[in-house]
Amino acid sequence: MADDDYDLDKYKKFLLNRVTATTVLVESIEKCLQTENKAAKHYFHKIMIHNWQDTLHQLFDRLSSYYGKVLGVVPVNCSTQGDIATFYTSNLSIIADIIKFDFMFPFNRNMFSIDILFNDKTSAEFFGTKTTIDEIVSGVVSRRFSERCELDLSNFCDDPELFNVSEFSNKKIFFYKISLLANFKILMLRMGRDTKMLNLSNNNLSQAPLEILNFFIKADLTAVNLSNNNILSITELSRVSSKIEKLWLEGNPLCENLDPVAYVKTVTVKFPRLVELDGVSLNQHGMVFPFYRNYLCTHNRKTKMVVEKFVTLYFSNYDQLPSVRKKKIETLYDEKAIFTLTCDFAETDQSVSHYTQYSRNLLNPNKTPSTAQSKTYKSRQNIVNVLGTLPETVHDRSTFTVDVLSNDKKSLHIIIDGIFREKIRGNLLQFRRNFMFGIYTVRDNSVYHIVHDMFSLTYANTDQMNYSFQHPIRNMNSLSLINPTPDESEAIIKAFQHLTQLKRPEVELRLKYHGWDIRDALKNFMADAKSKKMATELFMDSDFSDSSSILDDIDY
Repeated sequence: MADDDYDLDKYKKFLLNRVTATTVLVESIEKCLQTENKAAKHYFHKIMIHNWQDTLHQLFDRLSSYYGKVLGVVPVNCSTQGDIATFYTSNLSIIADIIKFDFMFPFNRNMFSIDILFNDKTSAEFFGTKTTIDEIVSGVVSRRFSERCELDLSNFCDDPELFNVSEFSNKKIFFYKISLLANFKILMLRMGRDTKMLNLSNNNLSQAPLEILNFFIKADLTAVNLSNNNILSITELSRVSSKIEKLWLEGNPLCENLDPVAYVKTVTVKFPRLVELDGVSLNQHGMVFPFYRNYLCTHNRKTKMVVEKFVTLYFSNYDQLPSVRKKKIETLYDEKAIFTLTCDFAETDQSVSHYTQYSRNLLNPNKTPSTAQSKTYKSRQNIVNVLGTLPETVHDRSTFTVDVLSNDKKSLHIIIDGIFREKIRGNLLQFRRNFMFGIYTVRDNSVYHIVHDMFSLTYANTDQMNYSFQHPIRNMNSLSLINPTPDESEAIIKAFQHLTQLKRPEVELRLKYHGWDIRDALKNFMADAKSKKMATELFMDSDFSDSSSILDDIDY
């Protein structure tokens, strides 16, 4: 470096404080900043804070706050000895600010003084080679960029494998929060240009880090992983890009305060192009099906759609009063369908006798039933008669695993494993339903009927009990839309208008208020209509004064 007015080499191990901060040195620092002097990045200055009793994290947060900007400091060789906290930095901007503010800063009603040992060490002394903080951080981040265009910044500050052992710890770098990456603008602009999937999980984030995400706004970023952080609410989740199609939020406190439907609805409002949330696909209405991630044997889109509709329809109808269940599921079975129920319950166990009376006996396989009690039920009517006597249940769809074993033009074979609870007795049971479908063509449409249904049961084990029913259970056959298209909203408006005879503005108002859930809207309408407090001008027929006559026609 040339020997001129801003040659910092002549200030080697210079104790800088309010007394020794000469005008010449201040001008040298300012000229280095203006010219972006590269040699100055290899000089490290020791910052000493007197009487500091709190943590290093609090120290750096306070320095950032007091100096009115994101502290562009990645500390090196941090330590606290007695009542003095020390760290090294090559950043001349923070040195200039400390001088400007007279080597003092306040915290918790106390003033703290700073001394600086200027140009105490070089980068070669710290790292064993001539390098800079920028080069070290760039190397770490670049190695986290995969061939799939995924930038993995998960657990960035505390990763024991990549940082504490081989990267930052050995180089004595204290990368105390991920937002420091925003100071490396050239690096982040380059990464933002090429990244399609950004992983920010496990970083103890209290909100979406906009200072980092802003580098990816104009790029092709379509997936963001913010799981396992400390994001408290949806309001802390700013929408950075309308291109986001995949988002991970599970493991944040915000997920604990919303039921699954409200959670999906709220998130999709901010991310209108979302097709996958927490690894689970969304259907065309924006509704999430918790079992959908557990398809193991098929990627065929049509098959998934058929199975999704069947699982939703079957178990929503099954989880009703047995008398209602019987009517609802009857049409799903073929006229000549075959049904078997198998369980490993003891015949003396009275709490599950409603199953054992119809079940094959696994505990005593040598006990051969009579022909009249073969426990194989043939025909649609016999099957629904058996299923109609079993107790009312609630299935936890988040435990479902759906295996599609085969699917062709004539048949479909699926196996569903999961957990359900009996409403009255409270038994928690593990089930397996082995469904085989026959496929028939009726007027160019494919019609699916269950031809074989093999039902297996056992008690849920302790782990299954602990991990089931962790989220509110909602009837997934409810008529609700999320972010409906104009065609979808028009269809539900006409249906609601036909049932209630209300004028269109009133219909739209009620449906929007209830989040396009027609069942909730109908319940509210019935309550209002029965109270006879609804104004007659709300109805299509101005002479209509008694809405009670149509209530009996509404079946919700």
